[in-house]
Amino acid sequence: MGSPDRNAAIVNGRGSPPTRRADRPRGVDHWLLAAAAVGTAVTGGVFFDFSFVVMPGVRELPAAQGIEAMQAFDRTAVQPPLMLLMYATAVLCAVLAVRALMSWNRSTSPWILAAASAFLLAAVVITGAANVPISAAVDALDPTGADTAARWDELFTEWIRWNHARTLTSIAAAAGFLIALRTRGSTR
Repeated sequence: MGSPDRNAAIVNGRGSPPTRRADRPRGVDHWLLAAAAVGTAVTGGVFFDFSFVVMPGVRELPAAQGIEAMQAFDRTAVQPPLMLLMYATAVLCAVLAVRALMSWNRSTSPWILAAASAFLLAAVVITGAANVPISAAVDALDPTGADTAARWDELFTEWIRWNHARTLTSIAAAAGFLIALRTRGSTR
């Protein structure tokens, strides 16, 4: 014996019964949102690790060694794993922002636009306007220079402050994408 919905659909001549949400195939929007949630969360995790694990460890080193460590990080940070993650996620966020604006009547559009904007703020604006110039200033330091320790202390503090901002905005972006996924799933 079938369910009441199935029997009513068949008796009323509407064909097959409605499918359950779990039976429906996932659309491209679902996968784009899921990828954005993962990309923003992983990037936020990298930023978090630097803010609360790596840089505090560097801070414990003598100034010259801390500067050399930061200069080494700056050389490796521009390599494909991190840059690919950040730029691919930024492009995905830009695509999702445009899609959200084009379908603003959907309940998920504000969440998607807010999440995409938060990550673009973190990955593009804060990184380009703050962390990259600070890193360049660290790279220009002579670790053995006479006044280098004081300048290193200033740059370190500035870099950490802006990295905390990147961490928070990336995590907020991941949360926004997860809310959009949840909201999208509950309205199907």
